[in-house]
Amino acid sequence: MRQIVYEEEMNGLVMDRVIRDYEFNMAEKHIHDNYEIYYLLEGERNYFIEKQTYLVREGSLVFVNRHLIHNTGVSHSSYHDRILIELQAEPFSTFFNCTQEVTLSDFFRSHTGVVELDAARRTYIEALLEGIHQDLKDKDTGYRLSVYSRLSSLLLCAMRCPLKKPTYLHSMNIYKNNKYTKVDEVATYIAANFATVSSLSGLAEHFYISRSYLSRVFKEVTGFTVSEYINTARIRQAQKLLEDSSLNISEISRETGYETVTYFEKIFKKHTGITPLKYRRLHEIHKWPADASRYSVEDKRPDSAPLNSGQKKSDI
Repeated sequence: MRQIVYEEEMNGLVMDRVIRDYEFNMAEKHIHDNYEIYYLLEGERNYFIEKQTYLVREGSLVFVNRHLIHNTGVSHSSYHDRILIELQAEPFSTFFNCTQEVTLSDFFRSHTGVVELDAARRTYIEALLEGIHQDLKDKDTGYRLSVYSRLSSLLLCAMRCPLKKPTYLHSMNIYKNNKYTKVDEVATYIAANFATVSSLSGLAEHFYISRSYLSRVFKEVTGFTVSEYINTARIRQAQKLLEDSSLNISEISRETGYETVTYFEKIFKKHTGITPLKYRRLHEIHKWPADASRYSVEDKRPDSAPLNSGQKKSDI
């Protein structure tokens, strides 16, 4: 059984609530340009974020930064009831910058992971989420301001949770299961060695597991094949180098593990929709707007992040 309780949206924000009572695992790769806030009302879920799997219990918030690989899967019970909010960088980044308290990017960078709420905070967060839902549904005068206010209160509550490590990446939530533990180990290894990791066979040999087993469980947990995961790590590093370094395209190709510039450019364009050179030029425009006249209006950065799956929110 799958029930979409509601789906609402406004400029820069999409919110939905979905109840499922069957074994649901996200089947497709999932990485995009939006921030995510996930709240589990009932049930349990396994939640993979970048290179770590969490056991998410009811009454837990999950924050996912932009451009991070993430995936949800069935845990002990198939039944679950969850709320998902996706935020675009704008207009919310501008709003939070004006508060002079925290930027949206800083919040998600430091809070990506799982926050387990006590009873009082759980009641408070659920009231805020229902308030946001009603604002979006009714669209009364000033509803956008009300959404901003409730969303600010939600983030503030998470910031004040008494947890010593705000990244939560090594908290007690980490899910202990042989399959998930092995995938986490492999994902961590790839993240640290993406420039030299070259094949599924090499990884299987390194971790003393069969090639077929690694291929199957890695896709089950992450939604990505091993090859897709490696290329995603490489392309994200290439983007950073294009933005922040003076290395030329050939040097960046080698730095990120590609043997030829031609193949690097092919993979880069597949992931981002534009060539490495155009990507660099677009970021030069961003850094030096006075030079923007040098470039064509067609040199527009795509809204989607690498490997944006295009999934509906209710598929998460």
